[in-house]
Amino acid sequence: MPANYKLDAMLELRKYIWYKLQTEGIFDPDNYYSDNIAETLVPIVPVQQLADMNQFLSGKTHIVYDKIGVSYDTLWLICNEQILFTVYSTDVSEINQIRNFMIDEFRRMDDSARDINNFATSLFEEVGANPDKFKFHSIYVSDMSPTEPSEELQGFYSADIILEIQYSRSTDSSGRYL
Repeated sequence: MPANYKLDAMLELRKYIWYKLQTEGIFDPDNYYSDNIAETLVPIVPVQQLADMNQFLSGKTHIVYDKIGVSYDTLWLICNEQILFTVYSTDVSEINQIRNFMIDEFRRMDDSARDINNFATSLFEEVGANPDKFKFHSIYVSDMSPTEPSEELQGFYSADIILEIQYSRSTDSSGRYL
């Protein structure tokens, strides 16, 4: 069976963050329901889709993400990635709330990774997680930018949060992705 190269640890992390932002009451999914497409939009979007999503996210707090670094060390089973999350909001206090949540959620490194693994295992059907494909080993906030007026979106403020993750992906007997 060939590997599914569309699977990505970054997407699994996105599912976890969206779930936690809802359960913590930071995001209300009802605020992101679109009558046009008759479903709730996840306001954590890849940078490539931002232009397409602007009509749905107009004036609403949202997060744009992208992978900014990938490396393997001598232990080639462990991937090290950096993921950039840019938070946009018209309200600075909402950016601060998301920043504080991310710090609290991911400052525990390997315990934070354990939480994501447990989430993927216990809620995989509900959220579409892939617990048998990825195992997170460590995750932490490696950098943050100050909140400032957004250069990309008029009337918004923005702040960057960079998470560094270490994970392994399930492989076959020759070390290739499953």
